[in-house]
Amino acid sequence: MSDFEKLIKAITNIEEAIQQGAQNGLKQAGIRVMGTAKAKLGTYQPSVGEYPAWQILKPQTVKRKYLSEKGNVKKPGKEYLKKYGSFEPSGTADDSPLVGTSLLRKLITTDESQLAQGNVYIGVAEKNVATYGAAQEYGSAKRNIPPRPYLRPSVVENKEEIAEDIKNGIAEMMSNFGQGGF
Repeated sequence: MSDFEKLIKAITNIEEAIQQGAQNGLKQAGIRVMGTAKAKLGTYQPSVGEYPAWQILKPQTVKRKYLSEKGNVKKPGKEYLKKYGSFEPSGTADDSPLVGTSLLRKLITTDESQLAQGNVYIGVAEKNVATYGAAQEYGSAKRNIPPRPYLRPSVVENKEEIAEDIKNGIAEMMSNFGQGGF
């Protein structure tokens, strides 16, 4: 193998190491953003960047959270009533905004199928819950739901950490490359 062929091979290997490191970092960043989004559910969120603060839930929404299917007040509802005297929204985490069944939180996931193209998606894949999640994220005039963004602000809040994740992924792969590990 000529020196020129060795150089081309080394450059190709470096490119592959950088690409793999960036993908590893992007994967880590997706997990980070997913965790932040899940943590937002259940607590009123302030505005972040261009995304508005969450509006207080309507009384009927708070009441519905604390009633059984038969219309009986569940134990947490009795505690809420004892604390606040009615099902009027408290504006606190006791209202549990975007948490009814915890299904949305459980189903937020990452999709890394396009990682090689530099994309990682964070969202909800299950259709019915995804529709609910989108209505909450963007609002729905038809269903009288104000926007309560939880995914997009999670990206904004983690912007510096995302860059760091990618940088660290590349640095790790280049470190391995320098040790003959790639």
